[in-house]
Amino acid sequence: MMTHNDSIWARALEAHADSLQSKVDLLQGKLDALQGKTEFLSNVVETANDGVSNQLSAANNLLALVAVIMAVVGIWLGIYIAKKKNQIDIMASTVDAKKKTVEQLAEIVDKKKEKVDEIAKSTEELDKKIHGDLTGLYQDLRKEETNALLDRLILEPFDICNVSDLLLAREIENGGFLKLKEAFLKLLKEQEGELPENIDKTYRIRYIILFFQHFCYKALIDEEVAPSIIEYLDAGCQTAFKRDIIKSTTELCKAVSCENAKFNKEDVLVEFLLALNHSWHRNYKELRKIIEENITPNELLQSALERCKKDKVELLLFEETKQEESEAVSQQS
Repeated sequence: MMTHNDSIWARALEAHADSLQSKVDLLQGKLDALQGKTEFLSNVVETANDGVSNQLSAANNLLALVAVIMAVVGIWLGIYIAKKKNQIDIMASTVDAKKKTVEQLAEIVDKKKEKVDEIAKSTEELDKKIHGDLTGLYQDLRKEETNALLDRLILEPFDICNVSDLLLAREIENGGFLKLKEAFLKLLKEQEGELPENIDKTYRIRYIILFFQHFCYKALIDEEVAPSIIEYLDAGCQTAFKRDIIKSTTELCKAVSCENAKFNKEDVLVEFLLALNHSWHRNYKELRKIIEENITPNELLQSALERCKKDKVELLLFEETKQEESEAVSQQS
């Protein structure tokens, strides 16, 4: 009985074991199938990862290439822009230079035009003078010649012996004083100790006569020229014609009446009265009138006359005055 039960139990266990084995085999089969799918999926994922990785690598390479290309293009654009800017700056400078050149040329043309207009005007005036004002033309030519003679004296002061007569025979404008003074001072500097006294005096006197005739006032108030002209007043009076002595006397009176005069006014006036008394103008009564009317103060003239009287010098120019004084004294007596 026991054996039969054991057999049933054994068969039941075997059946149950077979059932479990079948389930295990089924599970193993499913596991194997799942393992295959897992390997397949893994391969697929790995392949996808490889593709993505390749794409990312390609994208990185592409981006690097694009970056390199952009950098090269940027550098080229920078160089190109800089080059164009330099060209524009050069063109602008060239344009400015050309503009300045054009302006300068325009200015030169304007100046040339002004000169041409001046020359045309001068030519027209000269033509008018030639055909209608020969006197004015001659005077202009004499002025130019006079300036040329004065310039000659500055270059060669000793040439005064050749040109003094020409300068005495014509008018010299005020500007000629400075030229004559320059030549005279140059003569004084160059002749020191080189010429005999008589020759030296001849040169100086010719200059003094020119100063006395043309620029008596200017020469007397000029500290560098005044001593020489005062020393040779007698030579100036001796060589002057009536027209010249009137002009020189008037200017001398103006000089001795000047408050800023540096010389002794009374001494100069006495020297001039003595020089007139020794000249052929000693009886020219118009000079007395000029002296009396132009010397201020009047006491200066009276003092000079008293000095001459004290030195027993009879001034022929003032004889009538002395006679009138004598008559007045007689009448008072």
